[in-house]
Amino acid sequence: MFQQWLQQVKNQLNQIEEQYPHSSEEDRSHLREEFQQLTSACDEILSAWSEVEEAIARMLHHFPDLAMEEEEVGEEFWLDSSLVRTFREGQGYYQLMMFREAKPFFHQVVEEEPEFLLGRVYLALSHFQEKQMDDAHRHFRLVADTAESDYFVAFAYHMMGCVKVMMEQDERAIPHFEKSLSLIPENPDGWFNLGACHYRLKDYHEAVPFFYRSLLLNPDDWESMYYLSCCFQQTKQWESLAYWRQAVYQKTNSPSIMECIAHDCEDAGDPEQALHWYRKLAARDPKRISVYHGMGWNLWAAGKREEAYLWLKKGLALDPNHPDLLFAFLWFTMQDGQMDEAKKLLKKIPTTLLNHPLWWVIQSRLSAFQGDYSGAKEAAQRVIQHRDSGLARSLGHYQLGRVLLEMGEYEQALQHFREAQSCCPQWKEPLFYEGLCHFFKGEPDVTRKCWEQIPLNQD
Repeated sequence: MFQQWLQQVKNQLNQIEEQYPHSSEEDRSHLREEFQQLTSACDEILSAWSEVEEAIARMLHHFPDLAMEEEEVGEEFWLDSSLVRTFREGQGYYQLMMFREAKPFFHQVVEEEPEFLLGRVYLALSHFQEKQMDDAHRHFRLVADTAESDYFVAFAYHMMGCVKVMMEQDERAIPHFEKSLSLIPENPDGWFNLGACHYRLKDYHEAVPFFYRSLLLNPDDWESMYYLSCCFQQTKQWESLAYWRQAVYQKTNSPSIMECIAHDCEDAGDPEQALHWYRKLAARDPKRISVYHGMGWNLWAAGKREEAYLWLKKGLALDPNHPDLLFAFLWFTMQDGQMDEAKKLLKKIPTTLLNHPLWWVIQSRLSAFQGDYSGAKEAAQRVIQHRDSGLARSLGHYQLGRVLLEMGEYEQALQHFREAQSCCPQWKEPLFYEGLCHFFKGEPDVTRKCWEQIPLNQD
């Protein structure tokens, strides 16, 4: 019964932690009240526990033969019975994820029994959970330097690696994970963390074998599968990417993974396969707005313009102010040469969206249409300089290329069309204009090579 209650309290605390940052003031008031009730209940239990511990201590004082003088509380550790209660209280709070409340108890244990390493481990973990990384690292270092058991030394090094990861110091984390694995190589989390460090450092080839090692120890580790797929995506090994994305999908059946596979197909320049996965995703999660955006863009890329408009309209019916859908609809309208209609649509756009980089692309296009090339170039350059998605940067380069092409600056335009293609490989329209630049430069053979890369179903 106690374990069931404990799990229920943990679940309630998790819900409060997830909901509180995004709740209204009224809901926050209810959540605070719920949290206070949980805290009071925990305090009552710990108080009752203390009374039981005191009763046990009295009995041991009067009848020492009931138990040994010292009580074993962990492998290789013996703790005087007077500190057992303090340690157990700290554990109680820790198990309830009340780390701030747990720390004073573990600190008292460590102060009175500095060689009691399990107490120091819990103190270090409490600091880690509270994001007090310097204190956590110091205590884990003490455990690593003083423990005799390989398991405790390995755990301490592993956690020092986790501390460095939390401090965004992946290079300094790697030696800690390597040391931990040299002692206990059967730890799949260690291999995974080592791979993740290399991945974040963009050492994708280095990361791959570590994720494989993690999978050898834990074949159901879908996170290692996912990171393997990401490594192969970065190194453009499309077959391996497809294999591991499918493996993750089969393991998790996750809509997010389905969307990742659709994006992979886009990156590989295969809009038909992307459409296949977006359709599967639409059947699975019809309220996911990104489905309608993805369907629209890929149908447009496949030359199916009427169907592309239809999917965007369906998406806008679900979320009329979604910036990506609004932008795509307006962009398609402009690409079709319907400038008057585009101006009307632009007036209906919520003002809160007008500072988004995608809308600067629209502004650039309209300025160019009105002959304001200076304003068109400035707006396009703002998009390129903004830290945003590859699609936005691609559109920025594309639009600047279009402006420069209209101004007769073919060499500069050429460079921006190439950048647009580099940022968004599945989008072939920049290739057409790149070929056009070469044509105006008197290079028809290069023009032909560019246009031969464009699928026949492209407009």
